Amino acid sequence: MLRKIKIDRFKSVRDAELEFGRVNLFIGGNGAGKSNLLEAIGVMAAALNRGISDTELSRKGVRLTPAALMKSAFKNFDLPKTLRLEAYFSDDINYALELSSGEKNTVLSFLTEKAYHNGNKIFGRSGAGHNVLGNRITRKLDKQRSIWDQTRTAFDFHPEIQENFDALSRFAIYAPQTEFLREIRSGLISDPPIGLHGEGLSIAVSSFIAQYSNAYAKRYKEKGVPTEKYKQIKEALDLLWLPGWATAVKAGSIDPLLKSPGMASSEGQIVYFTDKYMHERRRSLSAYDSSEGTLFLLFMSILLCHEESPPIFSIDNVDNALNPALTRKLLEAMISILKRRIQSDLEIGPRQVFLTSHNPSSLDAFDLFDDDQRVFVVSRSDKGFTTANRLKPRAGWTRDEWTRAFKGKKMSQLWIDGEIQGAFGIQETKL
Repeated sequence: MLRKIKIDRFKSVRDAELEFGRVNLFIGGNGAGKSNLLEAIGVMAAALNRGISDTELSRKGVRLTPAALMKSAFKNFDLPKTLRLEAYFSDDINYALELSSGEKNTVLSFLTEKAYHNGNKIFGRSGAGHNVLGNRITRKLDKQRSIWDQTRTAFDFHPEIQENFDALSRFAIYAPQTEFLREIRSGLISDPPIGLHGEGLSIAVSSFIAQYSNAYAKRYKEKGVPTEKYKQIKEALDLLWLPGWATAVKAGSIDPLLKSPGMASSEGQIVYFTDKYMHERRRSLSAYDSSEGTLFLLFMSILLCHEESPPIFSIDNVDNALNPALTRKLLEAMISILKRRIQSDLEIGPRQVFLTSHNPSSLDAFDLFDDDQRVFVVSRSDKGFTTANRLKPRAGWTRDEWTRAFKGKKMSQLWIDGEIQGAFGIQETKL
């Protein structure tokens, strides 16, 4: 689990330190820098995976920005030569990197890098040389790839290090787009089970249904108690039925009679929903003709419980295409699924998620007295620096004191009423 991150000189973030829970929600005005915070995690994930080239950053959902613009550039401050990121994990592990670019070197490259476990140095690189587990590395290292990526198979690293680094290395920022979900556009899937924007939805649906069928066949243990894995997948799949019109979903061959002209392909598979209100002979709707919100919920179902989903991921605009009630229910289900994975030690379901939202109802899914559920209000300082302040009860407050202080208002109402500083750019608050 990613416990904390320090960000220095990265885009609009001059310097920030954030301590995370299991489910982390970022709210705030447009242009405040919410996506930049996600991308800082994405850069570290790329570094621990295959490197920081444009191709690898893109695989993580990081916007392809000229290297010089990756570094902060504020008025009345010298243009920095480097940006620095540091991650703190469970099991007393931390990893830091410093990246540089210049007028002549227009790509990001590693300047320094180091990692520690229980206070002991795991590896490091600098102008003075490179070392791993106390061994000096004499061969030349690729400046766009981390030491971890280039030496992990050659050294016997502690399992805790491998588990934490591998989990973050699979991190990606997902931002589903309707044209991909409807299969108006096609694209590449960087990593299974589904593309960052919804590419390959029908393929993911096929494998997800197969996993559900297998769990359904084994759904009961002794005394008829459903298995935790079955409950996990069913809760994710049940998201599809929340809008109230669909009763079934499948991925099948494209029916020429049901194919809309705007679809990208006339071959392969496509997603179909069954509409309970339609005539029996006309109740099968393709993804192209289906509700945008239902397609988004299908995307989320897959990402939440597919066996190949990353254990740590981000959703930019988690309220995408959803009404306020569905936004809240989606987040409640996400929190429930994550808790079940941790408590039952399951192999499916996320271990940690990072979300952004502009929908006030998203707050109503969160229990701010639960340290695993954290909300951050992101705003810009008077100098333009992105700041992220955790929204939480005052020290020592009970739930009753919170309720009395805000006259029983829901969190969404506090946001709408302007009582959360920074959420709408309002400076005064009671929190």
